[in-house]
Amino acid sequence: MKEQIKKALETYDKYAKIYADYTYSKLMQFQLNKFISMLPKKGKILDVGSGSGRDAQYFHDYGLDVTSIDFSENMLKEAKKRVKGVKFIKMDMCNLEFENNSFDGIWVMASLSDIERKESLNILQGISKILKKNGVVYIAVKEGTTEEVVSKPQYNNSPRYYTFYTQAELEDKLKKSGFSVLNAQTSEDQGTKWVEIFAKKSS
Repeated sequence: MKEQIKKALETYDKYAKIYADYTYSKLMQFQLNKFISMLPKKGKILDVGSGSGRDAQYFHDYGLDVTSIDFSENMLKEAKKRVKGVKFIKMDMCNLEFENNSFDGIWVMASLSDIERKESLNILQGISKILKKNGVVYIAVKEGTTEEVVSKPQYNNSPRYYTFYTQAELEDKLKKSGFSVLNAQTSEDQGTKWVEIFAKKSS
């Protein structure tokens, strides 16, 4: 396992309940509704890096067929306590074990920032393979240009290694992975800047 992924996994496993309690109520309703509007009724979606299961619950309540993956066993335990009717699977996004053309939509909220930059193109190409043609992906990453260690009080100041992306860089990687960008923007939430992109599989 890559060192950055290993460190992120250790933090999530150690502080799973704290993280789940902190994030569960922080619903990004506008983005969720926009994503849902792009999907077929009862569409099949994948939530990558599902954490507390917050977004999976929202999708399930809309009648979507939701599969959620996370690499942290303890995060999955917390999600299963909170969410019913969703399939939760322990899986690393660097190795997506699904058949090609399986999903109508894939939701990647913040989890790409846990992975080393050099792995990101491979991950996006893997996402493209398991997404149906004209399927939609939503990706949100921390905005910036660096890879650095960040300590946050909500995780007892445990050091975390984050990868930051510019909008142009993420758009370029998506295009190289067979996507056309539908909408891209930068936003800010509680002092953290984000790059948010909706894209469609075009090849």
